[in-house]
Amino acid sequence: MQEKFDIALPGDLAISLDNDALRSTIEMLFKPGIQPYNLLLEALTEENRDKYGSSKFDAIAFEVKRFDPITFKGRIRVNYKLQLTFSCSAIVNDLHNQHSYWNFEIDPILKTAHFEGEEYGDLRSTSNEF
Repeated sequence: MQEKFDIALPGDLAISLDNDALRSTIEMLFKPGIQPYNLLLEALTEENRDKYGSSKFDAIAFEVKRFDPITFKGRIRVNYKLQLTFSCSAIVNDLHNQHSYWNFEIDPILKTAHFEGEEYGDLRSTSNEF
């Protein structure tokens, strides 16, 4: 599977060519409590579903891996701490230094950004077994 989502960008947003400034912009776009942040949490929850337990994300940080200012395409790494709670046994498991890579594309005309996570899950094919 692969998680995807789109977010609306502020009308006055200036796209920076500098990776540090772009990281600051991404942090502003994914500020806790607003819709893009919630979409990211939903996507990360789905991506981590195979770890079971109830997910809680903490210490989310962004790292710009690449950005092409001509095509407005790039890649970010989302670093986070994942806390899994297993309610039946009251066990809490803290997973530090977790990360996820996301490709993104900005549409400067429509003022939107499209994010696609990496494929995850069982990617094996039964065709290789025969």
